[in-house]
Amino acid sequence: MKLVFISHGLILLVLLTLTGCASNGLIKNATPVTTSTPVSIDFALIETSTALGGLENETHLLNDQVISGLREREVFGDVDEDPARAGSSGGIKVEIIILQIKTISRDERDWAGALAGRARISVQATVTDLISRKTIEKFEAEGQSSGGSNLAGTTNEAIQQAAEQVVAEVIAISRRTGS
Repeated sequence: MKLVFISHGLILLVLLTLTGCASNGLIKNATPVTTSTPVSIDFALIETSTALGGLENETHLLNDQVISGLREREVFGDVDEDPARAGSSGGIKVEIIILQIKTISRDERDWAGALAGRARISVQATVTDLISRKTIEKFEAEGQSSGGSNLAGTTNEAIQQAAEQVVAEVIAISRRTGS
C-alpha cells in the first residue's frame, strides 16, 4: 500500500512539473488580410530587426528560428533572409521587429531558479507581397518562457515561442492568400 502512495506521488510530481514548464505564445492585434488577389508562395523573405540596443544574438536567433520553422513546413518554395534570392518569381516578405524583451540567461536561471521570473519577447510582424509591396497583414506575437525550473525558462525559450507563433500565422496567411 505504501508503494502505491509513493508511485502516485511521483506521478503527480512529474505531471505538476511538466505542467509548470509549459511555455506560452500569443498572436494579437492581427489586421484583416488586405489582399483579394492570390500571392505567390514561391519565396518567403524574412527580415528581423530591433531598435533596442544589444540584441544582436536575440535578433539573429529569432530570424533563424522563423526561417527554419517555415522551411520545415515546406509551404514555400524557398525561405531565406537574402533579398537577392527572391528573384522575380514573387512571394512574400515577413518583416519582424522586436518591440520588447525581458532576458533571462542560463546563469540567472541557475542562480535564482523560479525567482528569476519569466523571459518575454514581443514582436511585430508585417507581411507584404514582394511584387506589389502591398501589406497583406500585420500582427504581434509574444513568447514567454516557463520560468518555473532551472531546466528551461531562458530567453531562448521565449524567442522560440514567438518564432513558432510567427511561423503559424505566416502559414495561415499563405493558406488564405497563396496561389
